[in-house]
Amino acid sequence: MAKRQIQLLFLFDYIVYYLRSHEFFLLLYGMEDIFQKIENVFAKHKLIGNKDFSEDEYAFMVDYVSELTDPFDKDSYKLIFTTLVEIAKRWKDADIVEESDENLGFWNFIFKTLTGKEEFNQKLYSAFINVISEMDALNNIPIVKTGKKYYATLMMHSFTPKNSIFSFFELCYNVFKKDLDFGFTNDDEWICEKVASEMRTVLGGGYHEDKKVSIGSSAYSIKIGLRSFALDNNLSEDFIEFIKDTFYQINKLFNREKISEENRLRRYIVEWWENKKQTEKAFNDQNQKKRISTVSKRNIGAKYIRNNDKVFLCIPSIRLDDSNNIMRLSVYVNGKLSYSEEMRTKRGELVIATKSIELELNELLKYSNEINLKVEIQENGIIIFDSEKGKTTSLYREFILFEDEKEVESQFNIPTNYFVYSKNIDGLKNTPQDLTTYGTNIYNIYPTVGESLTGKTRQVFFVDKAKVAKSSNTVCLVGNLHDIEWVLDEFHCFVYKDSVKLIVPENSNLKALELKIDNKPYKLDALDYVQLENNAYMFELLKLGLLKPNEPTEISLYSYEKEERVLTEMLIVLPTLQIKFSKSIFYGNSERKITVCNDEINDDFSWNNQDKEIKCPLKDGILLIKIPYLKWQIGKNGWNNEPINRKLWYKDFIQNGDLLEIDNPLENEVIKVFYEIENHIVEIPINQSGKFEIGRVIYANQGKKDITVYCTNETTKYNLFTISTKEHFIENPLRYHNGTVIWDVENTFVGDKDNDFFIIAKANGKDKKSIRKKVGSTNAVFGNFDEDVYEIIVKIKDKNIFSKEEIYDVIYENILLIGKGKRLITYLKEYNIGLKTIIPFLEQKGFSPVGGININSRVSINYISGIEIYLSNIDKKNKKKYEEHIQKKYNKKCRKRR
Repeated sequence: MAKRQIQLLFLFDYIVYYLRSHEFFLLLYGMEDIFQKIENVFAKHKLIGNKDFSEDEYAFMVDYVSELTDPFDKDSYKLIFTTLVEIAKRWKDADIVEESDENLGFWNFIFKTLTGKEEFNQKLYSAFINVISEMDALNNIPIVKTGKKYYATLMMHSFTPKNSIFSFFELCYNVFKKDLDFGFTNDDEWICEKVASEMRTVLGGGYHEDKKVSIGSSAYSIKIGLRSFALDNNLSEDFIEFIKDTFYQINKLFNREKISEENRLRRYIVEWWENKKQTEKAFNDQNQKKRISTVSKRNIGAKYIRNNDKVFLCIPSIRLDDSNNIMRLSVYVNGKLSYSEEMRTKRGELVIATKSIELELNELLKYSNEINLKVEIQENGIIIFDSEKGKTTSLYREFILFEDEKEVESQFNIPTNYFVYSKNIDGLKNTPQDLTTYGTNIYNIYPTVGESLTGKTRQVFFVDKAKVAKSSNTVCLVGNLHDIEWVLDEFHCFVYKDSVKLIVPENSNLKALELKIDNKPYKLDALDYVQLENNAYMFELLKLGLLKPNEPTEISLYSYEKEERVLTEMLIVLPTLQIKFSKSIFYGNSERKITVCNDEINDDFSWNNQDKEIKCPLKDGILLIKIPYLKWQIGKNGWNNEPINRKLWYKDFIQNGDLLEIDNPLENEVIKVFYEIENHIVEIPINQSGKFEIGRVIYANQGKKDITVYCTNETTKYNLFTISTKEHFIENPLRYHNGTVIWDVENTFVGDKDNDFFIIAKANGKDKKSIRKKVGSTNAVFGNFDEDVYEIIVKIKDKNIFSKEEIYDVIYENILLIGKGKRLITYLKEYNIGLKTIIPFLEQKGFSPVGGININSRVSINYISGIEIYLSNIDKKNKKKYEEHIQKKYNKKCRKRR
């Protein structure tokens, strides 16, 4: 045993030396570098503790500040304040013990860290509070003005203690779950002010630090630092942004997206989520139907949504001011009441709202041959919404065009995969040739350029992305704003701004052409024109004064030679229109914002990633602005304008021979597609039709766990998806929760949906119990695991049809810690498995072992802490002496460097 202790202590010495005192690492940092880093932190952060310093930097800062003498030079104020914040981060980091006096021992901890003496230093205290008091005036850094203001200021800037921030994350998660139905988008940002207001109301009343506060239906441990952040009037906008960012990060984590741990709060939320995954099944069905965001009463609007082979009329959840209000929904078909019900309500964490309603369209229209619906919503007998009162809310359709799940209302669209709902598809005048039945009254179309979908009152054209500016054989109008329309009732107009130019090929007989503008005729040969380089004729209709701005206008050109119209177009000229997107193209979770300016409006709009276009009321009509998405699709499986973040099994997603198509709104950019396997990057060839041979590439790389596919425009990388051609587990399929072990194969296995597995769980305790069990591809609950440390082996059944007996091959090995507290630590000591099993996990940044014991996740110091837990149960006396020896060596090196 003595030899074992010596080996372990030697290993402990090595790790401490490497992580805390490594000469190469120490030489990288001098105080000048730290001063510059502090300046950068102050320039970028109001609450400076969101940026962490390394343990080596922290050691230098503490050592430097401890040598300063009072009165301090004002040039050192930022360093002193930052050092105090860093020390505060390390005080009661886990906040395990609740205390009646919230700052009991805090200043003594500060003084001990800086002077080595655990006693209150009045002189140093006065000097420090003077520094804190001056931070607002000197550096525009917020400080708390009332109560235990100096302590509160350091707690606020350090985001300490951790469990207070974790309580806040839990509050946001409960709102995310109960009020937002497991989704957060731009449309939900209103909830952030609601959360901030509720927290200010509750926290403003004052409470003891050892008491939890009730917000919504739950109680939370909100400590003085977070409380100060929430109540500071000068930080109200920052606090709302903090709430907003928290919701967006929770939404990403819930949908299994990776988030960058770029600052303290991001690391905290990842750690909180990892802990939550161990204690709660926090995930909903990932295949749930896409929700419609909850709306206020003034923003009610019913929508048509496609879900596979069915179409639904969807009424969104509506926020209510009073839960006693009675809401009633009525649906009329051809003017007759067809459906009526009182709308049920739900009480969320902070919001009362009606439940969303989805009504299948075929059921509503089973006795009707047309899509003529009206939705009416009453509140306490008063009509608050009538779909037929506004042009943008009307539900009358001759047919409904869908791209993916969303309805497309634009008249001009690029050729791609669409779905059409129609009660009389044969009654339409024109339909694309590639049309197949997809379900009852729903059809799949894939139009080509020049085809149209035409009824009696509506016509949808499928055209190139942009008109050809110069043409030698086609009459055309040029100058319109791309991907923008103006709609009024049945009028769909191209939008022009500065010029409207009519281009006529030179082989045309101008004398035989008659131009009509709103039925007013003009002989074309009598109008001024310019002859272009290709000898085409250009007529600048706007300069000629033939068009009235801000009014829809019909233009046609009739050829008496051909005895037909050679051009017909509806347009509107909006000379003051200004449209500015925040980016040239959009993909994934980038900021989505557009500014629209005209005579009567100057407003900003945002949108959801699922939206195809933006609607802006303008000149009694609606401006439809298509969003410039970078999109991709494989085969005809629908377009994606964001990456797929879950790992895909290739057989479920792609076929050998499938082609990848990229739709880039910036036509002049060259898009290249690559795949990456084990840091080896290969470009995917493009064929003559401009598509990428993705299927052949994937199926040529069998037996690979990760094939990452992305595209680039030479400046920006856009991740598309990660796919696997080798069956494997992405994490431990066994989870321990509340005394129960769960077989979580559905969320951890990548491979064929139908598989048989065999689990072997070997305990390391005295009895050496072993569990052997056959399981399938669906989740299951086990109840026969005792508290212990288990070596886990998962085998998968061989699929070879020629095998005469069942053969299982090992596919995954790991350990599972079941239990918590001293008893589990005793196992680690008694059976000599502590270092063998803990160290591999501690080497993974941010990892907390599965089970009840939660060793801290920061790599450096807490790597040591994990070993200290182990050593403390072997020989406390020798450990203490050895720690003192290591500390002396460490301090000596710091002094030598200084």
